[in-house]
Amino acid sequence: MPRAQPEFGFDFAIAYPVGVSSLLTPKGPAPASVYWRRRVVVLAVLFVVILLLGKACSGGDDESASSSSALVPQTSPADISPSVASTDAAREDAVGTTSPTLSPTPTTASGPIKCKNSQVRVYVTANDLQNSVGGPVLMRYVIATNSDVKCLRDIGGTQDELTITSTSGKRIWSSDDCNPGGAPNIKPISKSSPFAVTVEWGGSITKPGCPSTKPIAPAGTYQIVGRNGNVYSTPEPLTLG
Repeated sequence: MPRAQPEFGFDFAIAYPVGVSSLLTPKGPAPASVYWRRRVVVLAVLFVVILLLGKACSGGDDESASSSSALVPQTSPADISPSVASTDAAREDAVGTTSPTLSPTPTTASGPIKCKNSQVRVYVTANDLQNSVGGPVLMRYVIATNSDVKCLRDIGGTQDELTITSTSGKRIWSSDDCNPGGAPNIKPISKSSPFAVTVEWGGSITKPGCPSTKPIAPAGTYQIVGRNGNVYSTPEPLTLG
């Protein structure tokens, strides 16, 4: 029984195994070139379909990848390290600079400020530990501070005094007895730039008001004390004999 021809002229047959020769040599009422053109068209269509499917699949993957990257921003260590480093540095600074330092006396724009009593140091020494009875006795009187930064101090006559006492505490002499008072004398002083002067004692016993009678201090051991305002020196020894 002869087979019916398809509407489009394709030679469809029941799926029997065929040999390679039948595929390469198509058979039918139409010329062989017709069958070859049809097969080329079918293969081209299949290739286009496969290509479109492949692009669709790869496009979906790209879209997913881009969506994923948009939702989860990536940060590298280099992006976050500056802020962390600066925070750590600030914390280090806050902790590392807590050790106290002794700051010098502050100054104003116009110069040094007034010295505090706690800053002032007074020193007095006899030029010679052993001195002759009846003098003269030379003593070195120094006013300084505990800082190299200068501050202002009144070193005038009313603020400065040297006194000599016996070891029992008896008053022997004061620099103010015969030379009281004096105008204020404000000077900048410091540890490295002190005020220093040499004071002479004639070896006599004096009293406030400087009476004319001044007996000679006898041989013995005495103490010298210097004063500036309310700041006193450490007692220093002095010997007459």
